[in-house]
Amino acid sequence: MATPKKIETLTTREVAEALSTTPRELRMFLRASKDYEACGAGSRYVFVASDLTQMKTRFMTWAKERAAKAAEADAK
Repeated sequence: MATPKKIETLTTREVAEALSTTPRELRMFLRASKDYEACGAGSRYVFVASDLTQMKTRFMTWAKERAAKAAEADAK
């Protein structure tokens, strides 16, 4: 009988490194997004490598919008 293949998951820190950000900023993005839900013990996020490409696009868009809002608030 074949052993089921274990899916390799990534931690928030590993994903943050892949996105060139901090774990704290990544968690802020995840909480602001309706696309990602915390699950498991301690409301941890679970990621797989295939999530990274789409997440990077969404994160970059969020970061640009956040920076624009901050710049707009500073201008007032």
